[in-house]
Amino acid sequence: MTVGKHRRLWTPAIAVVAGTAIAAAVGIHSSWWSALASELVALGWAVSLYVIGGKDTDIGAAVGAQGDERQELVKLRAARLCLAVVVVAIVAGCLIAAATKHAIWPFQLFAVLVGVAYFYGLWFYGTGREEADAAAREHENHPDGL
Repeated sequence: MTVGKHRRLWTPAIAVVAGTAIAAAVGIHSSWWSALASELVALGWAVSLYVIGGKDTDIGAAVGAQGDERQELVKLRAARLCLAVVVVAIVAGCLIAAATKHAIWPFQLFAVLVGVAYFYGLWFYGTGREEADAAAREHENHPDGL
């Protein structure tokens, strides 16, 4: 499966993988009947994402990974909003855990994870990506290494 040929399948596939992980956690914690129900919900969500991804709308283009520049900007702004909400939730969780004298290390771990992912994204999509692209273009121009 190539990335360009089956781009519409990526979002539903990620939904199935994440839903299966959640269903396994539910099965370990509760019962396997609850896990089966969780998996069915995840599969229904994946099917709906696949159907929405085939529509000729802004949301369909975003879900189906077929958007133009304007739609990519909308997705970028939505991701930025998600990041802001996650950061606020981490800070609130840390404050609540500290106030109730519970461990705050899980929230600190998520804060470090968000920070590392942010700076990795800056590097990967910023200067690191430009350097990698320049090296690839240089290799294409001189395939013999000359």
